[in-house]
Amino acid sequence: MPSISIPNNTLLVLSGPPGCGKSTFALSHFEETAVVSSDRCRLLVSDDETNISASKEAFKLFRSLIEYRLALGRLTVADSTALTRRARSELLAIGRKYKFHVALLIFNTPEPVCLECNAGRQRQVPRKVIGAMSRQLGRTLQTAEEEGFNQVLTLSREDLQDPDFKVNIRSFEATYPGPFDLIGDLHGCYDELIMLLGKLGYLRRFGRFFHPAGRRMVFLGDLTDRGPHSLKCFWLVKAMVDAGSALYVPGNHCLKLARFLEGRNIKIAHGLEKTVAEIKELPEDERRHLKENFLSLYRQAPPYLVLDNGKLVVSHGGITEEMIGKVTERVKNFCFFGDTTGEVTDEGLPVRRDWAGDYSGDALVVYGHTPVPEALFVNNTIDIDQGCVLGGKLTALRYPEMAVVQVPALAAYYERAGFHSKAVETSEDRSKYEEQPYHSI
Repeated sequence: MPSISIPNNTLLVLSGPPGCGKSTFALSHFEETAVVSSDRCRLLVSDDETNISASKEAFKLFRSLIEYRLALGRLTVADSTALTRRARSELLAIGRKYKFHVALLIFNTPEPVCLECNAGRQRQVPRKVIGAMSRQLGRTLQTAEEEGFNQVLTLSREDLQDPDFKVNIRSFEATYPGPFDLIGDLHGCYDELIMLLGKLGYLRRFGRFFHPAGRRMVFLGDLTDRGPHSLKCFWLVKAMVDAGSALYVPGNHCLKLARFLEGRNIKIAHGLEKTVAEIKELPEDERRHLKENFLSLYRQAPPYLVLDNGKLVVSHGGITEEMIGKVTERVKNFCFFGDTTGEVTDEGLPVRRDWAGDYSGDALVVYGHTPVPEALFVNNTIDIDQGCVLGGKLTALRYPEMAVVQVPALAAYYERAGFHSKAVETSEDRSKYEEQPYHSI
């Protein structure tokens, strides 16, 4: 089966003469909002997509729209002919600016086929223009591999006509090299999150946090339940993800909250009751708004993330080396719950195998889910859930520096057998941490 495969953070540059099938392909395989079309831009600026005299203004808009989408971390398809090296290099530079994977997709459609397709269009391009661009296509095929794209792909007419042709978007893979700040389970610990963001140097603008040096936060799931401010934590994370300043993978508590919001019959326990209580206090319209936004974040999130060209893997509950690159139900369950045996402890908690003790992969795996007193590296893995909601610490791992940054819990909001609380106990100590806020600009 013919197919192409690209990571989620891709700028896909389409290249081919008029009539080659680019625009039809783009709208058949991608969301309409992901496709930035030069013809559409010409229509927007001049009310006529055939108005060549408006091309200068149209291409300014074309490049600007691409930049806006990449700044927000959105997969983008650049639909123009891109048959000159200069046009391709401009798009390549934009992709590199935002640390995107830039792929060139060349439509190797014969000139007679382009002419035939063009004849059936309402807006026809002059034959001599198609002839000239077909010659440019030949030169593009010769030089594309040398132009610095991360990936060069070529589609034939037969590929385009194959009904089984697939575009595989690897939603779990983002090739960003970093730097990242990876943060463990929040569980509604909003005050501690604000403290940690300040300690990491994040600023707040228009209600959203960002890092002045361009660092990205990566949240490891379990945003809600057990702590005092689950909804505040969710909205902060959602705003950062929407702004392109954070990435997110879901945890098992995210899964359970999603099922509750979907109206499924689930047991409201293990801290979910606190989140549900917060939700019930909202007016009806705000509850609907919360439901729509939480389910949007949850459903669009991959079960794990492969970052920095495979050097870093992030998962809520962990992942084994043979699972990386796969998305099956078994892999999803592992990412949510860890390596469970099916048994439970006397306290009703699942018994888990020590998968990290057997890990031998080259990629660093950063995970949470199981609260442990300290963040320690074990076989190229690290658990950064230090049980903040239990009175421990909220942890961030700075990558690639491999520096652990923490703030203590301001209280033990939830009790769990076997975990010793180290929460800030005196009002004097509390004020010492509470007086280190983020900077707002």
